[in-house]
Amino acid sequence: MEEALSPKDGHRKGASEMTDMKNERRRADRLDANLKLEVQLPGKDGTSDIANLETINISSSGVYFKSDHFIEPMTKLVMELEVCVPDDDGECGKKTAAVPCEGIVVRTKPEGETEGCDSYEIAVFFTHIKPEGMANLERHITLLMANID
Repeated sequence: MEEALSPKDGHRKGASEMTDMKNERRRADRLDANLKLEVQLPGKDGTSDIANLETINISSSGVYFKSDHFIEPMTKLVMELEVCVPDDDGECGKKTAAVPCEGIVVRTKPEGETEGCDSYEIAVFFTHIKPEGMANLERHITLLMANID
């Protein structure tokens, strides 16, 4: 396998480093978060059903959640996260905020609809979040990061 030059330092990267780069595409760190998530699931007949789900983890660029429905990769979803945000005094209390967003399914586990499977793990890359929603998401992520110890 041909070695690649690192753009930062000009050193050659070995095959294992290149594999790691290919496997890690995330631009933002994921944080464990069990948040309420409302997803509009597209139906085969053009209608949509609302599913109330819970996230596994989040980042500023996407969300990972469990669903009892198989959702095909590349499916566009309309969603709304409910996040805890700081109170006026900076503490995370009972104050929540909505994060309406849109995204595209980038991964589903298992990869195909499986008979008898009652739980699929779905990874979604955000394609659109209004500035106010992104501000709420980033405030929540900041709270999560402050509580990591």
